[in-house]
Amino acid sequence: MYNLQQRANVLFSFAITAIGTILALVATISSISGYPSIESDIKVDSNTLRVVSRRYGPDYYDYGTPKSHFARLAFDLHADFTPIFNWNTKQVFVTVIAEYESKTHDRNSVVLWDTIIKSKEEANLNLRNIANKYALVDVSRKWSHQQANLSLHWDVTPYVGLIQGGHTPSQPANIILSPAAT
Repeated sequence: MYNLQQRANVLFSFAITAIGTILALVATISSISGYPSIESDIKVDSNTLRVVSRRYGPDYYDYGTPKSHFARLAFDLHADFTPIFNWNTKQVFVTVIAEYESKTHDRNSVVLWDTIIKSKEEANLNLRNIANKYALVDVSRKWSHQQANLSLHWDVTPYVGLIQGGHTPSQPANIILSPAAT
């Protein structure tokens, strides 16, 4: 006959296998069903766009390092993420990204702003006059009339399954980054 330890081992193995199968089924259903696209609108106030020159990084106190050009701007964001929230959505990570081309690099992407939406009640974003959270700095440290496109990107974190992302299919907001006045 089987002893108590063997019976507990069989019961535990069956329970883990059943839970694993259910979670794999949930992950497959979420992956196949996907998430809808989001309509959004980003508008940049051209009066708030400023390019300043100062030192950047951990050596900001070192006067031997050259100054960098920083772009500061404010934008309005309107997006409704409520269709993304379903029974398997834990949170949505939303970012506003500036993409541009430079002489040295064909494609540059800089995150300007981000937020985490944790519930369906917080999912309708109507934000005005948002300043960029993160520095808009080029690798070359200088802006030379690059045209940047602002777009909205998001990553959906499910309770079970793979992280899925998306970005705005609509026309992105355009800004021109001129050199800083010295």
